[in-house]
Amino acid sequence: MPRICSNCGQSVKDSAKFCKYCGAKLGPSVSTPVSRPVTTSRAVPVVPDREPVTEVPAEVLRQLEARSEIMSLEEEETELLKELEKLDKELEQGDRSIAELEKEIKPLQKKIKALKAREKKLKAKVKEFNFEKAGKERHRWKDRIEKLEGLKEEGKVRESVYLRLQEEYKKNQSETDAQYQEQVVIAREWLALLKAQYKAVRDELSLLDARHSVGEVKETDYKSRKTKLEKRSKVLGHQVEIFETVLRDF
Repeated sequence: MPRICSNCGQSVKDSAKFCKYCGAKLGPSVSTPVSRPVTTSRAVPVVPDREPVTEVPAEVLRQLEARSEIMSLEEEETELLKELEKLDKELEQGDRSIAELEKEIKPLQKKIKALKAREKKLKAKVKEFNFEKAGKERHRWKDRIEKLEGLKEEGKVRESVYLRLQEEYKKNQSETDAQYQEQVVIAREWLALLKAQYKAVRDELSLLDARHSVGEVKETDYKSRKTKLEKRSKVLGHQVEIFETVLRDF
């Protein structure tokens, strides 16, 4: 007997423990479900019985730092390639001698090679976040269900086999959906913490500039502190960008 999910309003099986639409944990079954309008909008997933996170785990930070460094290397590589392209163009046009240009081209090629080697080592150390793993598992069950439906339409699977696999796959899909939703909620809390840290550093930079402008902070101290804050701001900015991109892709 179907019942209604109290979180998103969708109709689910009476025996289900998690809603297959929003991932919310379902309460005890009741004989007569309360009728409520079904909405097509996706509700914010709720993670039951868990305290909100107060800090980003050290392993997650290490992974973000590695991905952030990869991003910085890619940006540096892009700039070097632009410079190399400019020199190549000068070489084609004959604006400068080959010997003169080679003195500038070879060091650039060496730097690019070193950046690529460093990038390769870092990428070998990068691991998937839990929500990425759960998201891929979620897609695998979805693909299996779609393939099973295709086999049924083509008459390539017996009805009894189809029904058995359909029940098994949908159950697994429902479970992985719930796991995915839970991991996404946690990841979004990490993202919120990183955004708050990024804003705090940007605010501190603005405050430092103001103190320097009115003569409160000396030039040497100002430059040293500003360099550190800008470096920290860049790292946090990359981490926020990475998390937003990965979450959006999933």
